[in-house]
Amino acid sequence: MNLDFGFIGTTDRRSLNFALETDSSFRGFAPSSKLSTYCRVSMENIVQQFLEVLETQVERDIPIDLLIDIFSRVPAKTIATSRCISKLWGSILCRTDFTELFLAMSSTRPRRLLFTFEAEDNIFFFSSPQPRNPDDNSSLLLTRYQVHRKQSPTDFIYKMNSPNHGFICRQDRRVDRGKMLDTIVICNPVTGESISLPKGKPKIINMETRPYFGYDSVDKQFKVLCIYFEKIPNTPNTCYEHQVSTLEDGVCLWRTIQCKPHYPESSGLCIDGVLYYTARHMRVSMIVCFDVRFEKFNFIDIDECMLMTSHCTLINYKGKLGAFTLLFGRLELWVLEDAGWSKNFYTLPPLWNNVVGRTQLNIVGVTDRNEVVLSLPCLMDPFYVYYYNLVSKSFTRVQIQGFGVFKYKKVYTFLDYDENLKHM
Repeated sequence: MNLDFGFIGTTDRRSLNFALETDSSFRGFAPSSKLSTYCRVSMENIVQQFLEVLETQVERDIPIDLLIDIFSRVPAKTIATSRCISKLWGSILCRTDFTELFLAMSSTRPRRLLFTFEAEDNIFFFSSPQPRNPDDNSSLLLTRYQVHRKQSPTDFIYKMNSPNHGFICRQDRRVDRGKMLDTIVICNPVTGESISLPKGKPKIINMETRPYFGYDSVDKQFKVLCIYFEKIPNTPNTCYEHQVSTLEDGVCLWRTIQCKPHYPESSGLCIDGVLYYTARHMRVSMIVCFDVRFEKFNFIDIDECMLMTSHCTLINYKGKLGAFTLLFGRLELWVLEDAGWSKNFYTLPPLWNNVVGRTQLNIVGVTDRNEVVLSLPCLMDPFYVYYYNLVSKSFTRVQIQGFGVFKYKKVYTFLDYDENLKHM
C-alpha cells in the first residue's frame, strides 16, 4: 500500500505508510508477542501523530472524499476517538457513506475474532485479528471496545447470537419475585451503543422466547425474529404465531407471522439473508430456514445419520450451510450441497489428547484456510484458541493475552467479526 498525501511532510507520509503496512488490523499478527507489542504500540503512536498533523491541516481545502478515504483505513477504536476531536471530523465520521465504506473495507481485511463476556455490571468486548499461520509459539493481543453496562445489576446473559454486520443481539434474563423476565438487547461493540427492544405480546401466555438476528443485504435492514415455544421439550407445542421486527432508527415494532410449532435448539446463523437454526418437534429434528427479506419459513430435512442435537454447531462453510459435531475425539462435518448433504469425518490426532485432554471445547467456525476454530467456554489463565486444519490434519493452539483478571467468566467466541461504526 503506497498512499501519497501531498499536504503532509515526508516523514509523516513514511510514518503513515509504515503504520498501514505493519498494523495488525491490516496484515494479521506478528508471531512473536514482543514484535506484536512493538507493532501495536508503534501503530497507535504513529496514527495519533498523523491525526494530530491532519487536524492542523483540516482548515485547508482538503477534499472530503480524501479525508473519508484516509479514515476508512484507520482502526475502528481510533475512529471512535477521532469523532470527538472537532465538529468537522465528527460530521464526516458519522456520515452514512463513510460508515458503509468502513464496514465494506472491514469485511475485506484479515478476519477478526470477537470475545464477549460479563463481569459484575458490565459486558466486555475484545477482538483480535485472526492469525495467518498459527503455531504453538503464536499469541494474540486484544483490542478492547467500549464497555457496555447491563440494564439491571441482576441481569445475566441468557442467549447470545452471532454478530451480524457488526451488531449483536443477546437475550438478558433476570428473576424477579419468582418470575423470569427477559429483555432482548441489540448492541454495537465498537460504538458502545445498545437498545432494548419492547416486549412482544404473544397470544399464548407463559411461553418461552428465543430471539434470532438477521440482516437483509438487499434492503440493508436488520431484523429480529422471536420464536415462542413450550418450556419443556418434546411436549405438544400449540404456538403457531411468532413475531418479527425491523430495526429502523432505533425503533422496533413487532409483527405477527405464522410457522408450524417447533422447539429451537441452536444459536442462529445468517448466510446471504437466510437465518438457520436447529429445532425439534415431537422428537423430529430439523433445520429451520427464515428468509429475512421476505419473512418466510422453510425447513431442511435432517439426514437420518446426522447427530443433530444441542451439541451441533451450524457454520458458514465457504458460503454454504454446514454443521459440525465434536464427539469422542472425532469431528463430523456435514455440508448442504445442491444434491443434498455431504459428510466428512476427521479423527483428531493423538496430540489432541495430550494438549486438550478432557477439556470441553466449543466449535467457533471454519476459516477460509480450512481451519476449524475451537475455544474454551470459560476464561482461563492462560487462555487459548485451538486450530485444527482439515487438509493437513495438523493441530495447534494460540494464546490470547489480556484475560488474566477475568478468570472463570463464561466467554462467547465468534469468528469473522466485521467492525461497524454505524450509530444505533
